[in-house]
Amino acid sequence: MSSSDAVSPAAEQPGNDPLDVSDLPRLRSDDFEPLHATYVRLRTYGALLSGAVAVAITTVVAIATSSWIAVAVGGGVVVLIAMIGVTQRLEVAHMGYLVRTHDLSFRSGLLTRSVATVPFARVQHVSIGRGPLDRRFGLATLQLRTAGGHLAIPGLHHEVADRLKQLVTDRAAELAELEIDDE
Repeated sequence: MSSSDAVSPAAEQPGNDPLDVSDLPRLRSDDFEPLHATYVRLRTYGALLSGAVAVAITTVVAIATSSWIAVAVGGGVVVLIAMIGVTQRLEVAHMGYLVRTHDLSFRSGLLTRSVATVPFARVQHVSIGRGPLDRRFGLATLQLRTAGGHLAIPGLHHEVADRLKQLVTDRAAELAELEIDDE
């Protein structure tokens, strides 16, 4: 190969120009659907149950040992559980999901907020989880699995979870079919 036949390295590389981030689409907070209102009650009942257990244990230990230290520690635990209950209410108020044409996003977090987005084309498995308390309150958790990880959206009404599962499954199949047709 002569030097005149050589291709410059810059000509071989595809462009990788910077993007103007102001032109990128945004996920607005008001676009997200809140979780079902019953989910707040479920989380609150969990905190109350933990508080009741702490009070019962404190009472038994205080009676058995005649110690005020047990009462002080138990009181501290109850206050901590109450703070956790308030924090959970605030956290659930910030949680939400957003369904768009090509993906599903879930936002969460109180102090450290995050938004996770899963493109439908990357979904490998969709399932619905319903524990005993979820069933009691009519709730479900939608779980999406991809090769890179998973996304779980708790606190959905079970009918909404069923519809979302069907939507994700249908969209993933449509996009996979389009990918095959393009090849």
